[in-house]
Amino acid sequence: MLRKLSRGLLIGSLMALAACGTARVIHRDQTGGVLELQGDRGKAMEQANQEMSGHCGPGNWTITSEGEEAVGTDTVTREDQASDTKTSKSGRRSSTDTSTTQTQSTRTAVAWRVHYACVALRSARVDRRRPSRPRAPHLRRPRRRAELIRPAR
Repeated sequence: MLRKLSRGLLIGSLMALAACGTARVIHRDQTGGVLELQGDRGKAMEQANQEMSGHCGPGNWTITSEGEEAVGTDTVTREDQASDTKTSKSGRRSSTDTSTTQTQSTRTAVAWRVHYACVALRSARVDRRRPSRPRAPHLRRPRRRAELIRPAR
């Protein structure tokens, strides 16, 4: 019964962790930024979209790169100790042997990061002027004499 309960709690907590995702701001300036996604990538990307929209404006950003990046190193040290006690047949003497094994491993720590850039807003204003068309040569206004004579420098 206790084993089933602990197994159920373990599976439940793993499912809860898998359903969570966050986006953490690593760097931000006026041209864009870098976000680190943690946990469920889909949920984290939703939050990253909100962060980028809050920084640059809705839809005014573009992802320039995305992927795993080296962020440092992890070092794990493990030490195992074993002891063995032997007693003589008469029970008067005993000896204990102790051995220690130490293992150390280092790996490159990586994180999923999204680099984005803010893009300039496109003007929604409509140009109300008439489009300029080139005039036929015979319809162009004649040049003034002042335009033809350039002052000496």
